[in-house]
Amino acid sequence: MKVLLFQIRDEGDPMRAHEELCFERKLAQAPPFELDVFCLINDPYPPRLDDYDVFMVGGSGSYGCVNNVRPWFVRAVELFRQIAEQERPLFCSCFGHQALAAALGGEVVTDRQRSELGTFEISLTEEGTKDPLFGQMPSTFTAQLGHNDHVQRLPRGAVLLASSQRSPIQAYRLEGKPIYATQFHPEMDHLENTERAGGYLHVYDDVQKTPERIAQAFRESPEAVKLIPRFLQLVRDKALPGG
Repeated sequence: MKVLLFQIRDEGDPMRAHEELCFERKLAQAPPFELDVFCLINDPYPPRLDDYDVFMVGGSGSYGCVNNVRPWFVRAVELFRQIAEQERPLFCSCFGHQALAAALGGEVVTDRQRSELGTFEISLTEEGTKDPLFGQMPSTFTAQLGHNDHVQRLPRGAVLLASSQRSPIQAYRLEGKPIYATQFHPEMDHLENTERAGGYLHVYDDVQKTPERIAQAFRESPEAVKLIPRFLQLVRDKALPGG
């Protein structure tokens, strides 16, 4: 199964390789797969969508969706619309979660008072408990986060699957399509998120930036890290709507 990961990170950002490795590690739990990476900022458009079975979008580090009029973001939004219209399997986390919502008519806001950096508790909605992907999760679980932006309003046709206290729209799917998005990072465990946070502490205003305080913010998330391999397996088994 061929997977294309869309990245949103600058040349020279050490977290580019880190993100690729995190996705690779989780995908390896549901082999076989081949992973290619396409940088939405720098690589020439368009990628050949027909060459891939599954698409994934991760975080962005230095970029957000709010008031973003950069040419690469405009192209990315159109690309996400195209993937959604064609009902291709897609899993988005963090920036991808926000960008997909924006692409399809939802609303994304910046709210640093509700920033989440570290490990937080996520709760399934009633729809989440019945979902083919999320329904195998416990009703509450821990997950890795790092964000200042939030999906404020879901796009039409999106189904809310999970929430947290600070950010009520933590996960959604597109009705009838094999397309999911999470604000949290299922591609990272707590050690990987600790490493990631160390590269982007400058974008968080209210974090006490000592190594000890950073380490205390992260805990294990054994259930959340199962989502990506489970998604890949469900796509392979054609067990998702539209798949």
